[in-house]
Amino acid sequence: MLKSKYYILLIVLVFFGSYVFLESTSQAPLDWTDSYWKTHSKPFGAEVFHQIFTKHLEQTQETQQSTYETLTETYKTGNYLFFNGSLGLGKYDTQELLCWIDNGNTVMMSAEYLPKTILDTLNLKKEKFVFDKQFTYQPSVTLDTTNQGEVFDFKKNLNIHYFTNTDTLKHQVLGYSKVVNDDSTTTKYLPNFIKADLGRGELYLHLFPKAFTNYFLVNDKNAIYTEQVLSGLNYDQSILVDEYYKAQRVLQKPHLLQYLVADKHLRWAYYLLLLLAVIYIVFEGKRKQKPIKVLQPYENKTYAFTKTIAEMYYRKKDHKSIATKQIEHFYDFVRSQYNISTTHLDDDFVAQLASKSGKAPQEIKSLLKYIKNIESQKSISKEQLLKLEKQLSNLKN
Repeated sequence: MLKSKYYILLIVLVFFGSYVFLESTSQAPLDWTDSYWKTHSKPFGAEVFHQIFTKHLEQTQETQQSTYETLTETYKTGNYLFFNGSLGLGKYDTQELLCWIDNGNTVMMSAEYLPKTILDTLNLKKEKFVFDKQFTYQPSVTLDTTNQGEVFDFKKNLNIHYFTNTDTLKHQVLGYSKVVNDDSTTTKYLPNFIKADLGRGELYLHLFPKAFTNYFLVNDKNAIYTEQVLSGLNYDQSILVDEYYKAQRVLQKPHLLQYLVADKHLRWAYYLLLLLAVIYIVFEGKRKQKPIKVLQPYENKTYAFTKTIAEMYYRKKDHKSIATKQIEHFYDFVRSQYNISTTHLDDDFVAQLASKSGKAPQEIKSLLKYIKNIESQKSISKEQLLKLEKQLSNLKN
């Protein structure tokens, strides 16, 4: 049984070790999830933008606080840049931001999902253009800015967000998403970049935040598009770059476990350690102790002692003493077996014993009379002793 356990353990270790080796040496697939985080080098991270824009422009400064805290405590004038998959500004954050724009400042928001309060303020609505439901083949997407008239390719099948009700009197359309199917028979121009004047300031709304990601900016031509989008900012003033509303903000100071699972090799080493711990608990975790010595119960020598005493009396032919012992044993039997007192051997005693033992009252009286006769004699014969023993046995059985 023990050997079979070790064979199973060996098979599990070999299998899991092989799996860990193959996984740790295999090429990890690209992570296409949205991030927009400044330290992420994956396609939709923002490491490239952080290197070429935030770090190299002296007037830029990142903020790790909410809009309300940033604008009420520090900055009175300048620019504010937001880009993320969605911008979850709260009510007071949005109100403070709109007041800041009204005082003559510039805000640019680039997100697929903008704050509802902002859209309601500008009376804007937006929708999502889903390729796989409207095109047979995977299309190419081009991003166009009306100011320059240039076309920038973005060959990635994703959903395009666009404004559906721009007002030319209130909104200036600065850019489009141009979607074309593979055979160029269908072309759509969808407005995705507008400018709105609010008080003495300006608000830019942009629905293609992928323009700030690594995947888009590694193409030098596409980097020109991002520059054109940002051209609306006033570079003579400070530029705040938001890092507070990013989804990855909570991971800026990762926990030790997050750090372990982030790296493929450390992650599988951690899993292997957990497996070894589980195996140890299963096979070696039982409490170990020295074998407990088996103690044999003491031998009941009452019968042997009684037999020895009886033989001693028998050899001496002391029949009276043996009879006395048998009578005492009979009384003890009555007290313990039937719970009847033997102090008074009267008619009441006879009735109780007859009722509980099922013997005839006359038989009990005859036995008591014979016992009394034995007790009155100094010595008795062997025949008398045998008769007494027989009557006592009949009553007990």
